[in-house]
Amino acid sequence: MFLGEHEHTIDVKGRMAMPARFRSQLERGAIISKGMGTCLSVYTLARWEEKSDELVAGMTGDELRDFERRIYPSASEVELDGQGRIVIPSKLRSYAHLETEVTVVGVRDHVEIWDRATWQAYQDRLDTEGNKVPF
Repeated sequence: MFLGEHEHTIDVKGRMAMPARFRSQLERGAIISKGMGTCLSVYTLARWEEKSDELVAGMTGDELRDFERRIYPSASEVELDGQGRIVIPSKLRSYAHLETEVTVVGVRDHVEIWDRATWQAYQDRLDTEGNKVPF
């Protein structure tokens, strides 16, 4: 399970260190893709397959075609290098408006990468909307 919020940076080559606590779950590789909203999602290879099957199961025709054409061409397989970094493809960095400062968050079955200011604004909005957290 992926949990927590971590502030990281992206270097000029598009490399970003994965939080140390996430690395063991991603050591066999991962898939990075467009996420919900203006973020990127990182899934283990196994979870990517499961999630993909779940999502397409309820779709047909044009909806399925549009979904597949939006997600799969932009997705990319990534591996951790010797320093625990991944390279985020430039098109995905552009999509999520990622420059240098990012926030990496664990969201149960996947990791999300957000522009730090965008993440903070999103969290501020959630805080303003009230305390509806069931825990």
